[in-house]
Amino acid sequence: MIELQGNHSRYFQQQFDTTVEFIIPFIEREKKIEKGMRFLEVGSGYGGVCKAFTNAGCKVTGIELLDHASAIAKEFLKEEIANGSAEIIAKNVYDINPDADLPEKYDIILLKDTIEHIHGQAQFVKHIIKFLKPNGVIFFAFPPWLMPYGGHQQSLDSKFLEKLPYFHILPTPIYRGIMKAFGEIEGRIIDTLEVKETQISINRFERITKAAGFSIAQREFYLINPSYKYKFGAKPRKQFAFISALPWIRDFVTTTCYYVLKIK
Repeated sequence: MIELQGNHSRYFQQQFDTTVEFIIPFIEREKKIEKGMRFLEVGSGYGGVCKAFTNAGCKVTGIELLDHASAIAKEFLKEEIANGSAEIIAKNVYDINPDADLPEKYDIILLKDTIEHIHGQAQFVKHIIKFLKPNGVIFFAFPPWLMPYGGHQQSLDSKFLEKLPYFHILPTPIYRGIMKAFGEIEGRIIDTLEVKETQISINRFERITKAAGFSIAQREFYLINPSYKYKFGAKPRKQFAFISALPWIRDFVTTTCYYVLKIK
């Protein structure tokens, strides 16, 4: 049995609280969540989002590529797994054929802070649309690459670099050199540079999802990310309307984007 540490519990609770207070109400603007709906989270982490949707009456599947994260989620959700309301799959979503492997497709799919880590994002959204029922919806949340901490530098060990905004947009050799100079281990540098390779903007996200066959049902930008309420005690704040209307400029000052998409 895996040991659940304090930071695991805090992260699980942050996921759960953000989902209950902000994400579920946002999704329900477009689609009312009803008991028995099938829900899928790609990149389910420790399972806090999945827990919120089992509490809402959904039959939940979490797909998580990292074995250690899926093991932690199985501990947090062991009661739900035992009663059949949840399952956690440690697998690459590309290894699942939705037409052949699924007994039924999903009413709601969710990806929170996940797509910015995925290589081949245009290919991915063309794949994930096949998991959705014709009348289903998919929720995405992601930090635009150009926002102050779009490089996920908050995950670095250096207390200075984790608070240094925008330095992730420097050319890669300079970016790597700064991290190395501040003593970051090679593995951490590689993980951070991967986000630089997979960087995504608001415009690009909308372009590739439209090309995959999605339309935007709901969209909201935040100046202060709702999850910061539980991580840092900051009050969430929606982006100013005039900034939301300015392509590229909005990417620099928008800490997260919420989308609900549906099939055209």
